[in-house]
Amino acid sequence: MRIIHCHNIQHLGDCIQTLHFLLNTSKYNDVYFRFACNPKYHNQLQDFMYGYDKVKLTSEIYSSSIDTWIGAHDYGKLCKQSDEIYKDTSDQGTYFLLLWKKLSKIMEVECPFQTKQDMVYNEKGLSFDPSIKNQYDYLFINSQNMSIPFPNFENECSGIIEKLNESNNSFITTRKIENYPCTLDHNLNVVDIARLAKNVKNIIAVNTGPLHLCMNKWVIPRISKFIIWSPTPENFNYGPNFINVKSLKEIEQL
Repeated sequence: MRIIHCHNIQHLGDCIQTLHFLLNTSKYNDVYFRFACNPKYHNQLQDFMYGYDKVKLTSEIYSSSIDTWIGAHDYGKLCKQSDEIYKDTSDQGTYFLLLWKKLSKIMEVECPFQTKQDMVYNEKGLSFDPSIKNQYDYLFINSQNMSIPFPNFENECSGIIEKLNESNNSFITTRKIENYPCTLDHNLNVVDIARLAKNVKNIIAVNTGPLHLCMNKWVIPRISKFIIWSPTPENFNYGPNFINVKSLKEIEQL
């Protein structure tokens, strides 16, 4: 069996996106992947890999290793191509669709994704019941994005917490704010958060690591509103319940 070495030395969200591609690619091709990423992410990613035996995490980057980070493949050109091909439906999902098709050619494998909808997360590890049974009106993924600046981040987070309280909505955050419920209170990792998302009615999410795993085939059909907060054009849209905002101030009603 052919072994393909690849790596992504960027943040957790970037590694999750790569691993999603590798896990799905391993189902359609007679290849074995060794994926190098920051060792501090390995424990977070192991549950995500449940049931897959053709992908192994490592911290060693070989000289022949393929960089899977989207920024290493002329990100601006991919965005432009996406805008030309997908027009009004172009978003970060189609940017990555073009990247995975490009990397599949480089790796000489069959690409597992042909349309953007194919890229909805489908790994079995995400399907399991959450470790905590609480039901919430909102999951607020307020973990700080590590790649792009968010103007007035703390003020915006405080503002949406105030709105949630005023509207008597129950909620849980992913970064601790005062005494409000938080996934950190239960030591939940990113996979645990994705499982918990099946028990919430709505999601408000910074475009960051935990967001990606919540965009899975078990969560999307159940969610009333999937609000993605990003001050850049890097948005996602996998259905009519997706709402993209550049500022949380755009959310008028909860």
